[in-house]
Amino acid sequence: MGMAKVYSESSVCENALEIAKKNEKVIQLLGELQPLDKLAILEGAHNYSNDYNTLDITVRVTGSEKKIKSKMDISADRNGDEWVYKTINIRIKSPEHLKQTIEVIEKFE
Repeated sequence: MGMAKVYSESSVCENALEIAKKNEKVIQLLGELQPLDKLAILEGAHNYSNDYNTLDITVRVTGSEKKIKSKMDISADRNGDEWVYKTINIRIKSPEHLKQTIEVIEKFE
């Protein structure tokens, strides 16, 4: 059930990607982020809570610098028909010397 729901709400990931594409540090390290393929969403880890109104999801992202392996972590709350992002982070996993987390949207309290 949850995976089908995430797949049907792929706009959550696609919109987060569009936001991340505008981050200067993301551009500097990864180059131009490529569109998410459907497999990236299906392979990603996801967790719904709050009666399916909160979504935490991690998907693979690829930039034009293809040798860099990275993931995008998204946390969002549903507000009616829209999602409001709490956090969007890009985690660079390898190569080791570039390993870091880029906060695209910082968590607010």
